[in-house]
Amino acid sequence: MDKKTVFSITFFLLSLVILFMACGDAPENIAGPKFQTPAPKTVEIGGINFTFAAGYFEDNASQEINLANNVVAHVVNKSQKSFKQNEILLLDITVLKLDGKIDLNDLNDGTYENKSINGVEGIFKSGEATTSAGWVKNSHPRYYFNYLKDDNLVMIQCDNLRTIEEMVS
Repeated sequence: MDKKTVFSITFFLLSLVILFMACGDAPENIAGPKFQTPAPKTVEIGGINFTFAAGYFEDNASQEINLANNVVAHVVNKSQKSFKQNEILLLDITVLKLDGKIDLNDLNDGTYENKSINGVEGIFKSGEATTSAGWVKNSHPRYYFNYLKDDNLVMIQCDNLRTIEEMVS
């Protein structure tokens, strides 16, 4: 072999070594963590654990927000986290710690219907949401399910009904 071929092969092999050292030895790591789907995870919001499937990235700006609020003449402590994909909100979970008993029907503005998901009684509605990321506008279904758990009002909105069904127990 001539010097030019040996140099080309050596440069190519050295480039591969540097690439795998920088990205890890697994080929799926080459694209970086931004493009990888996370494993299913469990998050705690307002003292309640929620487990949901892969595909939702926590919105770092949402972090757990705790603030006093009023809901139907009740003082509540609100905890909320949001999860997105490509800047589009896909999942929002709010837990309101109640200062007393509340009737879910007091929260029904006429657009909700009574529904049971996995034996959990609550109020449910579906609608159409339009979101945009950059130049792309997307219309898609949005589902809302509110229920009571351990003196907490849990409010979930998601673009995938199956995700709500997997989370509620």
